[in-house]
Amino acid sequence: GHGAYFADNPSVSHIYTEPDANQRRIMYFNKVTLGKEFLTQERNEELVSAPKNFHSVHGQHVGHPHSDEYIIYRYGQ
Repeated sequence: GHGAYFADNPSVSHIYTEPDANQRRIMYFNKVTLGKEFLTQERNEELVSAPKNFHSVHGQHVGHPHSDEYIIYRYGQ
């Protein structure tokens, strides 16, 4: 879905990168303010914002520990 995606585990972010001509990938280390998180274990690619009364979405992948993703929809966050 829409938004900026972040993860605790760098290997999760690595999945979403494409290597350049020299097989290098770029990854940024960020400090992200999540505010009040909406916790979900279901994939929803149609979200265009966090649900009402929440600031971000925290996606947990059942059966895959250490693969959580965090999505923010307001870039000023």
